[in-house]
Amino acid sequence: MRAEDATTFPIPDEDKLVIPEYMKRILAEITAQARLSSEINQRSGVSVRVSIANFETALSNSVRRSIINGEEWACPRVSDLSYIVASFAGKIELETFEEGRESRVTDELTRRSVLRVFGAMFDLDELEDVIMAFDLGGLAVTGSDHPAAEYPEMVAAIDGLSAAVTKLTEGDRRPEVVAAAAEFVLEGLHLSRRLNCDRSGDGYRYSR
Repeated sequence: MRAEDATTFPIPDEDKLVIPEYMKRILAEITAQARLSSEINQRSGVSVRVSIANFETALSNSVRRSIINGEEWACPRVSDLSYIVASFAGKIELETFEEGRESRVTDELTRRSVLRVFGAMFDLDELEDVIMAFDLGGLAVTGSDHPAAEYPEMVAAIDGLSAAVTKLTEGDRRPEVVAAAAEFVLEGLHLSRRLNCDRSGDGYRYSR
């Protein structure tokens, strides 16, 4: 799916949206990081419109997924952030122009923001069981198009991951919520250099 397509889905009623606190913090952090980035022309500034557009893009992609997969709830995940390059387009000015540079800068801002929020919410020591499970051959496959129903079984199969997910969900067992939490933990461990991640299209394959 093209990134711009993620913005064409209507936002549903609020009672069908679940927006995790860590996703709100990540999206806010992306804007904060953009305002500090030497890659972005700060004379042009990074307006609040960027935050709003990124938020809407992440939500829209979660809605798209819920419609396609027939899911009851729309819950944005870390994998949905790959689409915000479309909402950045035209709202920031880079210091230098180069084909594909906007996408690379957006990706770097996103990675940095996910890592900062992850580091504020988890100690790596408390995730040693998860890391060890991957040392013993554990594997996890995620992606923005993966149905939420696939995630609870994956979480249960990896020692320690269920506890980490529960810390984020506070016991909420809705598959959509579990899926978002699992992706955040796995990507956080990858960005912390504890897991490898192979990306192919919209998919992420985590291993050691």
